[in-house]
Amino acid sequence: MILGVSLVLGACGGGGGTTVTAAYIGNRAPADITVANGETLASGGLGGSQSVGGLANATGRPQGEASGSLILGPIDAITHLVNRSLEKTATRATSQARTVSDTLGCSSGGSAYLSFDIPDGGDDFYGYMDFNGCGETGVLIDGRVDIRGAFAGDVIDGMKLTIRSESPLVVAGSGSSVTLTGTLAMQFDASSTYIDTTLLVENSDGSIEMLENFTLEYSDGPVWAHTLHISGRYYHPVEGYVEIRTTNSLALNPTDIWPFWGSLLLTGAHGSIAQIDIINNAQYTLSIDEDGDGNWESSEVVNF
Repeated sequence: MILGVSLVLGACGGGGGTTVTAAYIGNRAPADITVANGETLASGGLGGSQSVGGLANATGRPQGEASGSLILGPIDAITHLVNRSLEKTATRATSQARTVSDTLGCSSGGSAYLSFDIPDGGDDFYGYMDFNGCGETGVLIDGRVDIRGAFAGDVIDGMKLTIRSESPLVVAGSGSSVTLTGTLAMQFDASSTYIDTTLLVENSDGSIEMLENFTLEYSDGPVWAHTLHISGRYYHPVEGYVEIRTTNSLALNPTDIWPFWGSLLLTGAHGSIAQIDIINNAQYTLSIDEDGDGNWESSEVVNF
């Protein structure tokens, strides 16, 4: 899942920002985390999408799917496919302007078309990616992502990816789908990829959630595991928002979406908290303290 940081490229150009947070029309108050809504908010904080009980929730594993996340899935697919494309391009030549395009087959069918403009000098590049029934990481992706970035020498220093309302990403799993608009800002160093995303997530029932300044920091580890830190805000349209932070580094197999170890803490209104302790890549223990008195009102094993 780590996007290689010593990528050489030849592509460049523009993209714009969006006013994602202004478009969110749901509850903007801190959520009271309770036994009744804790699983919904925890699933949202983990960055995935499914319905839990009667509460629309755009984050977790698509219902009926053995794997895949309607939010983490496309983020992973975008980084993976951009990486594959850029690895195939030549090192930037500052005196040669050109366009590089490529059609990549997705692992479970469909394709992604990428086009990048290479500048005649300068450090900026731009382009776009069109997904056409692209099957990756347990989900199907359609839509377009605009890409703008900068070089540091002959390698990429960072990129901003914009998903516009005119051509949003539609991500589908078994019996579930979401529509994504917003931005992903990526920064790279020698051993890690840092992603800061603000996304609107529209569910098939019309409810809208938001991830605000939702950061994912992937770091290279042993060949069998990478580490992941998650932080930011998850907004549920009815319940409100929770603050999320990683308390023990998450460990995940490079070929899997879901971590197999680590802990997260969700903080809501009036001292309420939810603690997530990951058991394996299929389950976690969810503990709820509704009033911040240090005692768990509930603690149960939950499936991703």
